[in-house]
Order: sequence, then C-alpha cells, then structure tokens
Amino acid sequence: MITARFLLLENGVVRKTIPLDGRVMHIGRDRDCEIPINYNSLSRFHAQVVLREDGNFVIRDLDSKNGTRVNDRPVREHFLQEGDRVQLGKYTLLFRLESPNG
Repeated sequence: MITARFLLLENGVVRKTIPLDGRVMHIGRDRDCEIPINYNSLSRFHAQVVLREDGNFVIRDLDSKNGTRVNDRPVREHFLQEGDRVQLGKYTLLFRLESPNG
C-alpha cells in the first residue's frame, strides 16, 4: 500500500510530518483545519487535499485571498505527484509518496 504525507518546511527546514489519511483535509489558519498553519497570509480555510477514488491526491484552492501555488505556479486544482511543492507564504508542503518496500 502506498502512503502519502506532507513535510512542512519553513525556510527549507522540516518542521513537521503530516500523514495524509485519505479523507478530505483542510489547510489554513482555522483551528478546525486538519492541517492548521498559523500564518497571516493564509485564509482560515485556504485549501484542501482530497484522495480521489482513482487513488490520486488532489489539492484545491478554496478561493483563498492569496491563492495556492504548486511548484511556483498558481493553481485552482492540481493532481499531486511525488516531490510537488505547495507554497503557502513562508511555508512549503513537500508532497511525498512511499511504498512499503521503500
């Protein structure tokens, strides 16, 4: 089984590992977000990550004020691939996929 996670980077340093468990996970400043990031340039509910039935993870911008960028490009929706970098102000979420065999 393949597992997915985000590495939360601040200025290139890993601050946190966030497993993606397959449900809809919201990213933003609100305490109710599954991936809370307390940073002024983020909306309360900035974006969401969804595991689709076909096994792909998708990130969607939730009409945030400052937008969502993946690999330096603004996106409304993006199918995540190994190594994608989601930019959120001074933070980066690095998308990682792992199979149990390494």
